[in-house]
Amino acid sequence: MRLKNICKVLGVVAALTLVGCGGQKAAETTAPETTTAAETTTVAETKAEETTKAESKGDASAINVFAAASLKEAMEEIISEYNKANPDVKIALNTDSSGKLQTQIEEGFACDIFFSAGKKQVEKLKEEGFIKEGTDVDLLHNKLCIVAPKGSDTKVTGIANIKDAKSISIGESTVPAGAYAREALSKAYPDLGISKESTGAELQEKLGLEVIENSNVTKTLLSVVEGFGEVGFVYVTDTYGKDDVQIIEKVDENLSGKITYPIARVNNDEADEKISAEADKFYDYLKSDDVKKVFEKYLYE
Repeated sequence: MRLKNICKVLGVVAALTLVGCGGQKAAETTAPETTTAAETTTVAETKAEETTKAESKGDASAINVFAAASLKEAMEEIISEYNKANPDVKIALNTDSSGKLQTQIEEGFACDIFFSAGKKQVEKLKEEGFIKEGTDVDLLHNKLCIVAPKGSDTKVTGIANIKDAKSISIGESTVPAGAYAREALSKAYPDLGISKESTGAELQEKLGLEVIENSNVTKTLLSVVEGFGEVGFVYVTDTYGKDDVQIIEKVDENLSGKITYPIARVNNDEADEKISAEADKFYDYLKSDDVKKVFEKYLYE
């Protein structure tokens, strides 16, 4: 009988301990969190990113194309169309922020074609000898825009009253879209001292609202869709075919500057003669009128 009573007491103590742990966990869960890109990334997205990173080391049997994240949908359609006429040609697409792609090329990731959302990245790679001479061409133009979730009751009507938002989602300063957004903010609010290099913490202090930084525009858009940022700065191309976001304003180029997408052939020592020749053909195809028609569905000049 005593043993039975002792067991009951131990059971109650164990239950109380578990409740206490649960309460502590709940407290930890509801504690204020810093707003970083990592915390607005879903588990599925993280796994996908890890897979992309592993695959982007390069495929020796494929044309390795690095393209800005804002071109993902367009490039997937273009590659699909190209493969209809060239079924034996394998094309490996790696999309991310242009700054991260530049770093990967510098680190030795196999790349044959680089399609950047910013000229700075291509110019730096050109200086470092990664770009084949005479192949860097300004191919496309995009536009920066401010978005909110579909049906949002935000008071923000554009960059002129962006400070009315409780929070904004924006790319890091190394992400071209983030740099363009900072440029626009610096001109819209000249007295705040915002620059292209301003950190998220500096933006938060100067604008007086919560700032969520992201490592590329795809994550910025996701942050807005999932409600982490009341509004966000992305490219117009990122909204194509998306029925869960609305464009509040297309930012004037006088504020953001002209957004140019250059393309270039990259020196890839790992590519054999056959892959190199196929890469030349696909590079030429990307500059063709047929491809321009595809991009016109996604790009708003």
